Amino acid sequence: MKIFTYLYAVLLIHISIHSNTEIIQEVSALEFAQRNPQAKVLQCTKDYPFNFQPYPLYQEYAQKHFPNQGIFRNIYIINAADSTANFCHYPLWGINGLIFINNYFVKECQIKDISPFYLNKTNSLEVHKTSHNYYVNGTLAICSHVYPDCYGHFMLDVLCQLALLELFNIQYDYLCIPYHQKFMQEALELWGIDPKKIIPLTFNITIKAQNIIMPTSVTETQMFASNCNYTIDILIQYVSKKLLDSTLKKKNHLHKNSKIFISRKDAPANKRIVPNEDEIFQLFEDNGFKRYELTKLSLTEQILLFHNAEEIVSFVGSGALNIIFAKPNTKYIEIIQTMLDATFFFLANIFNLNYYYIDATLNNGIKQSHPVSCAKAIDPKIIKNFLKNI
Repeated sequence: MKIFTYLYAVLLIHISIHSNTEIIQEVSALEFAQRNPQAKVLQCTKDYPFNFQPYPLYQEYAQKHFPNQGIFRNIYIINAADSTANFCHYPLWGINGLIFINNYFVKECQIKDISPFYLNKTNSLEVHKTSHNYYVNGTLAICSHVYPDCYGHFMLDVLCQLALLELFNIQYDYLCIPYHQKFMQEALELWGIDPKKIIPLTFNITIKAQNIIMPTSVTETQMFASNCNYTIDILIQYVSKKLLDSTLKKKNHLHKNSKIFISRKDAPANKRIVPNEDEIFQLFEDNGFKRYELTKLSLTEQILLFHNAEEIVSFVGSGALNIIFAKPNTKYIEIIQTMLDATFFFLANIFNLNYYYIDATLNNGIKQSHPVSCAKAIDPKIIKNFLKNI
């Protein structure tokens, strides 16, 4: 990519090393500060609680796997002078978002127990050193996640980390952040980040900097929850306001359809495609809804689309995350297929939306639901009954 060539030429000075492997140790944020005298760790939250309405489906299963009350894990901002970040990807682990600082992995950066340390039941690993090594003359902030390609995780995890830095008035010269997809570039433009400050996050590289700043995970709870991505209210509200305010200041074509239906025709292969979506949409179209494939819209268009809607219908999926831009009391109707996920119900709580659901799971495979599972055709009778009774 041209942008990589430009940034590395202007911002990064290439250096070389010769050893092939290094030992990485897993430590807590506070242990990291103890082992690195040049580092400071700012504790941002302590026992931050969440308290949502109970998820309305399958209550017994829901309370076990994604309870509506609990506490977030404490969040820290690491500030390490004269330090090195290793952006790691190892296919053997199937993990592409690990970042090691000074040969340490901070366990509070772990997402849903996804790390080789947890999977291998160890606190020490030998890894290959990267072949591309660079130096940044200044302070480098890093915001990342193990699934950086996902729109939902980018908003909930990466941009909420960026919000945390702003809320604590953390200054930096450069920002290393996922930047390879259009929505990422649009989001950071709306945020107001100078493109000259952005170093696109890539893996299998090492960057040494005068100072490295990195938040730990901002979405983890003290209880493992496989079927929900919890979010601290003040952080996602900050993200929503930041992007919405910037969008409303622009002169954009306003989508003013009051009833919108979010398609999954543009979803990646094998990710909950609905075989009879056209048939299902026809029932909503007869009730005044218009269908949209979000990948065909710019981020500003998506924000305005959801902000101006009065009724939103969406299948479970990242596109539904745009409900954070909807006005309070907007009617949000979620069609639940093979993946039971409380993420969007809890977001509807945070943003005071009127939540409705259509249960198309038929009690089939709920406990084995998976984000890449294909949805079976939805029985139109379920939709007709819902529309009749709403």
